Amino acid sequence: MSMQRIVIIGAGIASLTAAEALRQNGFSGTITILGEENMLPYQRPPLSKAYLTSDELPSPTPIRSPKFFRDNKVELKQGVKVIALDRPGKQVVIQGGRRVEYDTLILATGARPRPIDLPGESSKNVFYLRKLDHSTTLRNALSAPECEKVAILGAGVIGLEVASAANLLGKQVTVFEANSRAMCRVASPLTTNFVTNRMASAGVSFCFNACVNEILSEENRVSGIRLSDGTTKPADLVVIGIGAVPNAELAEDANLNCDGGILVDSNMCSSDPDIFAIGDCAKAVNLSSNTPIRIETIHNAMLQAQIAAAHICGNPSPPLSPPRFWSDLDGMKVQCVGIATGYDRIQERPTESDNAREFWIFSGDRMIAAETVNLPTRQSKLSEALSESRPD
Repeated sequence: MSMQRIVIIGAGIASLTAAEALRQNGFSGTITILGEENMLPYQRPPLSKAYLTSDELPSPTPIRSPKFFRDNKVELKQGVKVIALDRPGKQVVIQGGRRVEYDTLILATGARPRPIDLPGESSKNVFYLRKLDHSTTLRNALSAPECEKVAILGAGVIGLEVASAANLLGKQVTVFEANSRAMCRVASPLTTNFVTNRMASAGVSFCFNACVNEILSEENRVSGIRLSDGTTKPADLVVIGIGAVPNAELAEDANLNCDGGILVDSNMCSSDPDIFAIGDCAKAVNLSSNTPIRIETIHNAMLQAQIAAAHICGNPSPPLSPPRFWSDLDGMKVQCVGIATGYDRIQERPTESDNAREFWIFSGDRMIAAETVNLPTRQSKLSEALSESRPD
């Protein structure tokens, strides 16, 4: 290999998987990971679940221990903000003017919460959730005695997870969603209806087809929300979960091809042959989609990292598999494999428990996705079935 210096921007599951896969593929040069936070990279899924409900404030769970970095000779630079890419000079520009040279660059910059443009959005007790400090401040606010009513704007995965956590804490929770059902971008109606019915039975209220016009406040502190029909709903705390925006500004400013994410080919290579993008910031074709899409899951981040590392090292790519995700919602483990779009038939499969569900989703005669609730051992088998049903 002619390259000796690989730099990875971002310090999440995608970047650490890429570093590990590079070593496994035989790369012997230097690997440098640049992360903005002043801590070891940590698992993010618990931030919207157990981190909010544990009796004692839990410590973040590291993705890898310090030993991983020593054993794999990976240099982790913490508290580093990259402000520009110098493509002609093959350098990364760090805030303060310092530069880091690279032969190959991997962008694993992730995504950030999509902001909401509403009057009152800057009021106290309005929260977004993505990082550890977000979760810590939200946890503190939820535990305050004056917090009784919680409004969640958005019934996506994050919104439902926070709603479930707040409900477990004994709060009065209402979820407001502009669409006609929950998780409409990631799951089929049969799965989402089952989930929302169970959550409603547990005490969570849902308001679908709801357009929120304003976050109300008194003395700059949240007091409620106003809907487009003029209805007002009281709230002591508001959580906004309306999606995520890819952190693609570095790539855009460096004139890499971007379109709602950093566009990459099947090897995760951008429009610059020396720059790759993986994870939440990347937009790529996958086994379930013939057009580039951006997928925000751990499975996707890890697979893309392994693909990029293999290509960089001149090795065959790992076997492809359909995208998958999971979520824990108040006693329900929801798992989906494939992409539930463009289907014309959903088949419910028999299960042994009334608390479990399994749905197969078809386009014509081909199964394109599958969804389960409380059947944690089924996802791998269903993933194999989807891979086998893919046309040549």
